[in-house]
Amino acid sequence: MDKRRYLEEDLKDFLQELIDNKRLNDTKEEGICALIIDKGFDSLSDKQVYVFKEAISHYLYNECSRCGLGIPWSEMSAAEDNGEMCSWCQQLSRDDKD
Repeated sequence: MDKRRYLEEDLKDFLQELIDNKRLNDTKEEGICALIIDKGFDSLSDKQVYVFKEAISHYLYNECSRCGLGIPWSEMSAAEDNGEMCSWCQQLSRDDKD
């Protein structure tokens, strides 16, 4: 994933959601996410960046499985339950079944 994605403002909301929903079991991973929320991605050391990327890799969907466009952080958690689709394509898919 392009580093610029980690600088997007809505990343912090996504990370807070992961923390609130106890999706990160390791306190080290939660601590790194809390650091990003507080001070931003650029505040991380190279080692912290590696741990962070590994920790959230299971929750990342770079692009929609239907349209191929990027999935915003605000829709990342929903994409996990929506067949890796953005909310627009998920809605279209639902309409296709009706």
